[in-house]
Amino acid sequence: MNREQQELEAESVAYLVCKSNRVEPKSETYLSHYVNQNTTTDNIDVYQVMRAAGQVETLLGLTVPTKY
Repeated sequence: MNREQQELEAESVAYLVCKSNRVEPKSETYLSHYVNQNTTTDNIDVYQVMRAAGQVETLLGLTVPTKY
């Protein structure tokens, strides 16, 4: 994965954490720089992005425990 794809993945994690916690991120503006440079999302693992977002929320204490 090149630097642009890493930035896209990292910013996607930040975007998900922000949106799920009612914070309006400026990700679209930031990421438009990378997308305009013909960066593809082919190598981005959506599962890993979601997993990382969950881990960030857990580390920050933003998750609500679920009872099963």
